[in-house]
Amino acid sequence: MTRIYFATNRNVKHETSKNAKNFGDRFNLQGPQCFRVGRVDVALTGDPEDDEAWEVGRCELFPETLDSSMEQGAKLGSAAMFEELREFLSENICDVLIYLHGFANDFPNTARRAAALQHFYSRRARQLLVVMFSWPSNGEVLPRYQYFSDREDAEISGVAMARALKRFTEFLARIREEDRKVIHEHQREGKVPPPGLLKQCDRKLHMVAHSMGNWALRHTLVKYADLMAGKVPRIFDHAFLMAADEDADALAFTHKLGHLIDMANMVHVYHAADDRALQISDLTKGNPDRLGSDGPASFDPLPERVIAVDCEKTSFTETEHGNHQYYRLRPEVIDDVLATLRDTSQEGRRGRTEVRPGRSWRLKRARG
Repeated sequence: MTRIYFATNRNVKHETSKNAKNFGDRFNLQGPQCFRVGRVDVALTGDPEDDEAWEVGRCELFPETLDSSMEQGAKLGSAAMFEELREFLSENICDVLIYLHGFANDFPNTARRAAALQHFYSRRARQLLVVMFSWPSNGEVLPRYQYFSDREDAEISGVAMARALKRFTEFLARIREEDRKVIHEHQREGKVPPPGLLKQCDRKLHMVAHSMGNWALRHTLVKYADLMAGKVPRIFDHAFLMAADEDADALAFTHKLGHLIDMANMVHVYHAADDRALQISDLTKGNPDRLGSDGPASFDPLPERVIAVDCEKTSFTETEHGNHQYYRLRPEVIDDVLATLRDTSQEGRRGRTEVRPGRSWRLKRARG
């Protein structure tokens, strides 16, 4: 059983429901800027590469209102979730990964994919705790207007995601500072700090944005910068932009994805020219060249901390996935991400061919 913590600005159908289908495809009734937090349990019942093998179970919201039926001292919403996360993180040495889903994902499907990421990206690397934000994508691919509907919803959700990101990163900073104080107290008294506590202080925050989730990320970063009065802190270790349905020049401009340059130690752009979902976005939706098709339009304005990984030789998946889901379905891509999370050098890595020294590589297809 995998437990995923989440924030969402989707509408809630029934306040006390424990079903993941309780979340609709419209905004929170108080407005798209408002979000709720909760937890959802997902069980693996078969092949982890099969979406249907991830069975979504109990899903609970942390309550936002207090009434006489609640226990005295009960905490509201995010405060209650953060207390639960604080306990988990104090008992488990792990990094944290924020996941932003793409087009045509309802809430249960987003939970399945978040659980799959936690499963795949934790193997042979430091354990990961995945926290997802679910914006109100409606889970439908056709007719074509559904794409534009999701795109608008992703854009409007930027305020809620920025507020959630700010609150979550402040929480992580607070517990890191608390742990450091305990370490300093041990050192001042001549004691050896607990090894687990030292590793907890080294906890890292990563981010994965897939497909249209990168369009949502654009508007999140712009709003986040506004909340921070333009002074964005370095909060992510690795930011992975997977099959990004975003403009190829997006990282060069702060009104697009440019703030990510200042917010992440490393930005990794995984792309594939044969990504059929992005080909459709490019050719039929009137969008400019996609970042997830051929990578950055130019490396010249970008620092060396931005690299690109060409997945065209390793993008093939089942027909319904349109060579668009390689970030979670292709072992070559998963292994490459794991190598990064293990802090393996980008240079000379097995399974890669260098395209542009120090800036871009092409993944090799595994034999068989």
